[in-house]
Amino acid sequence: MTIKKGEVLGIIGTSGSGKSVLINSLIDCLPSVFELSGSIKYDEETRISLVPQSVEALNPTTKIGDQLSQFDPHKKWYHSKNKMLINSALSQAQLPPVVADRYPYQLSGGMAKRVMSALAFIQDTDIIIADEPSCGVNDELAQPLFQHYASLAHGPKKKAIIMVSHDLKHVIDIADRILVLQSTANSDSLSIIEHTTPNEIKQGNSQFYSQALWCALPEHWSHHDSLN
Repeated sequence: MTIKKGEVLGIIGTSGSGKSVLINSLIDCLPSVFELSGSIKYDEETRISLVPQSVEALNPTTKIGDQLSQFDPHKKWYHSKNKMLINSALSQAQLPPVVADRYPYQLSGGMAKRVMSALAFIQDTDIIIADEPSCGVNDELAQPLFQHYASLAHGPKKKAIIMVSHDLKHVIDIADRILVLQSTANSDSLSIIEHTTPNEIKQGNSQFYSQALWCALPEHWSHHDSLN
């Protein structure tokens, strides 16, 4: 797989299909995975940020604003925190400025999840790997969150976005290409992999499993009922 600047790559698959193994390999947590099958190459000075799936990655003893400030790439130890930059990152993650003064335990699960995205936004990296960034987030907030990810890739900044999800609904609206992983019955074998695009899935030109994921979305249920 490859990803270019200004591109959103969606990675879709059920639990156990290898999504976490893949993204951990990309950030070099599991380098041995590619000893026999290939290698990972980045341009020099490429900076990567990860939006982890678990909100337990947040420091429970530190206010959100202080945690965001720590990830400001331009901050020096003798500088006060940039409240404007912090509020901007929170806004991009569909969160109000008041969140900066709260501890993680004072947030709902959906708010804490969006803080994970804000931490990635404030780092201003070349590549953002987002692991299930909308899990536990209401649809009315998830949609603009995904659209901001898309704007980071398709807008002037031309970032590379890797969006990992088990939910095709939002990913298909922003991805340029989609990598579909499917668990196999044999736990010792590799997941079935398909490289496809949103248009191919929508037009029925992708493989059966990808089409099944598309047809399983609730908005398509009545259509299939009428066909039967």
